[in-house]
Amino acid sequence: MSIDDLERVPSAETEPSAAAFPLLRRSGLYALQLFGTASDSEPSAADSDPTASENGEVASADADADAALVVEELRVDVDGLMPTMTVSGARAQLFGGRITWIARVSWSAVQQGYTGTISYRDGNASLEPHTHVLVKLSGGLPFGGQRKARVKFTGGGHPDATRTYVFRRAAFRQVGIEYDRVDDATAVIDYPLHAHPNRPADLPNATLTVQDAFTRLGIAVTKTGGDDVVPVIKAGADSLWTDIEMHDAMQAHWSKWADTPQWQVWTLFAGRHIRGSGLGGIMFDAIGTAQRQGCAVFSNSFISTPRPGDPQSDQAVRRLRFWTAVHEIGHTFNLAHSWQKDHSSGSPWVSLANEPLAFSYMNYPFTYPGGEPAFFAGFRYGFSENELLFLRHAPERVVKQGAAPWFDEHGFEQVRQARPNVLELTVRVHRDAPRFEALEPVVAEVKLTNTSIAPVAVDRNALLGERLTVIIAADGRDARQWLPYARHCYLADPYVLQPGESLYAPLFLSAGLNGFDLAEPGRYRIRVMLDTESGEILSAPLHIDVRPPRSRDEELLAPDVYTDEVGRVLAFGGSRGNTPALDHANDVLRETVARLPDSALAVHAAAALSCTATVPGQILFEDPEDPHIKEFRTVAPDPEQALPLIEKAYGDPGAAADTLGHIGLAQQVEQVAIALAATGDRTTQEAVRLTNAVADTLDARNVLPSVVSSVRAASDGLPSS
Repeated sequence: MSIDDLERVPSAETEPSAAAFPLLRRSGLYALQLFGTASDSEPSAADSDPTASENGEVASADADADAALVVEELRVDVDGLMPTMTVSGARAQLFGGRITWIARVSWSAVQQGYTGTISYRDGNASLEPHTHVLVKLSGGLPFGGQRKARVKFTGGGHPDATRTYVFRRAAFRQVGIEYDRVDDATAVIDYPLHAHPNRPADLPNATLTVQDAFTRLGIAVTKTGGDDVVPVIKAGADSLWTDIEMHDAMQAHWSKWADTPQWQVWTLFAGRHIRGSGLGGIMFDAIGTAQRQGCAVFSNSFISTPRPGDPQSDQAVRRLRFWTAVHEIGHTFNLAHSWQKDHSSGSPWVSLANEPLAFSYMNYPFTYPGGEPAFFAGFRYGFSENELLFLRHAPERVVKQGAAPWFDEHGFEQVRQARPNVLELTVRVHRDAPRFEALEPVVAEVKLTNTSIAPVAVDRNALLGERLTVIIAADGRDARQWLPYARHCYLADPYVLQPGESLYAPLFLSAGLNGFDLAEPGRYRIRVMLDTESGEILSAPLHIDVRPPRSRDEELLAPDVYTDEVGRVLAFGGSRGNTPALDHANDVLRETVARLPDSALAVHAAAALSCTATVPGQILFEDPEDPHIKEFRTVAPDPEQALPLIEKAYGDPGAAADTLGHIGLAQQVEQVAIALAATGDRTTQEAVRLTNAVADTLDARNVLPSVVSSVRAASDGLPSS
């Protein structure tokens, strides 16, 4: 049995000849066949009536003229590997727009074809107004002849129409991929399916590559030049990646990067993220205005932890590394987690239910009932039927890398009312009145509290991962889901939350993949939902007011501030530039500090600029004479540049706490103080003064004693444990 035999199970809904002859595979992409100059209909069967086709169907009298302006594709998905029994089409017409339609079909012995109802439309419905399809396939091995699909469209109160499509290729989509590797990391891009004994008994003995994982299922993934591994110099003193560094490196140095939608994916195999070993991978949601184009896998994380008692532990590790790579690449196609399909904004593309028991790349092996052993015992290295339906048939604008935002169209129906739960979720801001200046970034805090009299087991990372959903609604406008720039996949960290104890996390709500959701003056309502093992928890709404500009300078700066690059630099806490766009974003922040020195935005700008001036970091350097030579270089701190910015950001600790939030202020000051303490006597004194002032402020605001102590200790130059 070969790898191509995985999941090739004959279906009762499939044409009998396709089940009898495996080589007679007709699934794939078809294109509209044009006759004469151009036509979107078959030649007339009635010479006396040029508008009549066979069986009395009536085509448009202007069909020949219209077809010259029409581009149309058909996707047939009825045989081969894991067929979804679906036929879909995409039809674009000059000056007429575009439509994608989908029909779930079954084999009709009476009509000798696949029949079904068009159940989904996206776009201009008038381009395909019919309600039913009958698809007849012909040609191909073993009978010979060109493969064709003849489709009869009926219903909807419109005259029947028939169009013929010719086979173009077996792949529904074609995608390029590029891998890079940091030299302290391990890149795993293939896995021998029999390397570990815990597997389905009939799993073929073959080696599966990352490309194979998609290609065998109809999404042709091909390497696009270069080696799988690009040698690089070890990244900095601690070798820990931050979101800033990964985002900058990807935008500046991915060879296929373009700020436009394209069928291209970039995957970086790195060592460890600065957030720790609990983060196994990340999908970068966007580059500029284009989104979902790349991801990273962290090999020095929990995914490489040896499995106690497993004699094949090394192969279990290799298997999970391989799974992680495909999982993160799956996110770039806009695939959600198997258990998270009903948590997205907007109208669902196709109503999907959560699939927590799916044996899919998009499910978590370590949260599956019975853990990794139970998951991999049934995992056949594929996706669920709903996920394949999405990959093969969803509109291109939703699936294509760089197009629709992450998780768009996966079906966030509405935030449901939470069931009774001993855990309470709160979203809040740290200021007397929830009013924000024009241009001021909105930083909130989410809090999860055990309100019962007994301890409760929770995931310590629950507020940091993808189970948290934030909805922002402005008065008089539709609600939108806040989509952060980066999403993190965390290993669950079990923690016993004592009665009255809370977990906290900051939320930078101003900017994300939707742009600046809170830019317009007005009143907003913010709600947060957390998906937990005991059910969904919904917060009470937080109402905030965004004030109009107070000065001409604020009005003039607004177009420069409300850009994707500035939003990212503020959200990630700074950028070392390394691209013209990010350099310009830093220039805007410096201009903000100069022109609006008393504004809350100036505090955020100074904090971001001071972080990159104080804390050593890395940039990916490309040799201008030989672009194939890449290396990471450490950028040394510049205390003289940093100290005035630190004073602007944190000189008034109370104002900084109001706008940066308690968590943001504590984290940023600790990072800056540690760096200052390492650079000399003068800066060490400044670090002590800074941490004491901020710690006193946080203490006065009844922040947790452990946080206050951690801030004070930062000036010793040692990060807290």
